[in-house]
Amino acid sequence: MSCFIFDIDGTLIDSAPVYLPALKQVLHDYGYTPTPEQIQTAFGMTGWEGLTLCGVPEEKFQQVMNSWEQEAYRHLDRVLIYDGILDTLHALRQAGHKMGIVTSRNRSQYENGFVPLGLSGLFDVAICSDDVAAPKPAPDSIFTLLERVGGTVDDTVFLGDSPYDMQCAYAAGIKSALALWGCHDSSLQADYRLTHPRELLDLLK
Repeated sequence: MSCFIFDIDGTLIDSAPVYLPALKQVLHDYGYTPTPEQIQTAFGMTGWEGLTLCGVPEEKFQQVMNSWEQEAYRHLDRVLIYDGILDTLHALRQAGHKMGIVTSRNRSQYENGFVPLGLSGLFDVAICSDDVAAPKPAPDSIFTLLERVGGTVDDTVFLGDSPYDMQCAYAAGIKSALALWGCHDSSLQADYRLTHPRELLDLLK
């Protein structure tokens, strides 16, 4: 492989301990009572899809979303980079490989909730949910990224932790790698199943 694409949450960073309690608190404050399973599932979707799943009506989306983001951003210092991620990213960068991000975060959430963590400079490009007409699990984000970095489907792998990541890779015709360190369903189908980020280096061409 010569092009490596990464999801963010549950793959590069352990953000669930910050974002899930924030979502639960905000939904409670607004009077919504989704199940724990709905909250967990919502975290892997775009914000709008997640709020819909949790019972938030469309006219309340922006208000609830803003409150969720504000609550989460107050605790960004608690978001952890997974062990081995930095070393792996630096190794890929030093070897000259193409590297990008495909995320369900919108551009504002990416800029305010990920860029401050200091990882974004290691990637050639990041494709957010509002950069394409159809975000994950549709393949549009992958195709847009490959066009921008000059990658090909034959030499690309997408590392993620959710069903949407695996479905996105499959739809785009690229290899999928499941990040078992952040995955909540180890039964997901993937071309590669990784227990530690450094195992990604075994796929180098």
